[in-house]
Amino acid sequence: MADTENNDKVLSQSEVDTLLNAVKEGDVATEMNAGNGANLQAYDFRKRRKLVRARLPGLKIIHDRFQRIFRQTLSSLVRKNVVVETTQTEPARYGEWISSIPVRSCITINRLSPLIGQSIVNIDPKFLFTLIDNIFGGGKSGKEIQKNEGDFTTIELKMIQKLVKYFTSDLTKAWSTIFELEFDFVRTETNPEYVSIVAPSDVVIVTDFGIHFEGVSSTIQMVMPLFALDPIKHLLSDHTYVEQSQPNPNWKLWIADSLKQSKVNMRCVLGGSEITMREVLSLKAGDTIQLDRYANDFLPVDVEGKKKFLGKMGVSCGQQAIQIASLNREMILKK
Repeated sequence: MADTENNDKVLSQSEVDTLLNAVKEGDVATEMNAGNGANLQAYDFRKRRKLVRARLPGLKIIHDRFQRIFRQTLSSLVRKNVVVETTQTEPARYGEWISSIPVRSCITINRLSPLIGQSIVNIDPKFLFTLIDNIFGGGKSGKEIQKNEGDFTTIELKMIQKLVKYFTSDLTKAWSTIFELEFDFVRTETNPEYVSIVAPSDVVIVTDFGIHFEGVSSTIQMVMPLFALDPIKHLLSDHTYVEQSQPNPNWKLWIADSLKQSKVNMRCVLGGSEITMREVLSLKAGDTIQLDRYANDFLPVDVEGKKKFLGKMGVSCGQQAIQIASLNREMILKK
């Protein structure tokens, strides 16, 4: 019974032809605005920006932490204020991104360990030349530095490797709260045509870090294949909750390591003497002032104003020096 009802609803070929002719001749009314595209919006199926960003909120936390660490590294390297900020994190087709890179570029390839795949660090040559000029005492502002044609020099390549090492080391620290990710240096290229870490149609995550230094605004780009992050995608998605609910066991190690790298003032007092103002006014070149310590006495060595060690005066490599003999006895008694 059901099959008979369905067959009654299906038009025969002659009925279909009659209907089409009626539409052409105007016997059947149609909607005038149908299919004119007035209310339609173009959609690019290649773009997955919102989708990827929503799935990987942990990347923003990593990049915010990285920009603080890298800012301190660069500022201490050049002993000047350097501003580092994350300008954007966007997915893109690798072929589209690599085609936008100029021929003479500073592209460094790094292996992602223990993940599968490689990453790219693309440094703006303008920032590189400004950095080299300041480290070697050129004194020019970034706007005055001209980019030379041809390949990078040996010194420039060494500075590129050193800068990338600082960059990836700080990036590893920023990643360590979520995943122990290492960036192993592979090689440096100047021609983007020789760089192919994935297929042109594959999606990569491109992160732009804006660098403001010596009046020059430049960019360092970090490029990672999206498929390389698939094994840890759940960590990047849940990182906000995990970080707030669980204390990081590595914090104590970071604080201790930072304290060990802190610079402190050290002073050794050879001795002292009390004289009258009359004796001070009568002093002249060649006079000798007798101190309150003997030549073989231990000398106190102060660290940030606190007596920490006892030492002996001597000479090392042609310069006066203090040989640490022992810890200060007063400090030991206080403990």
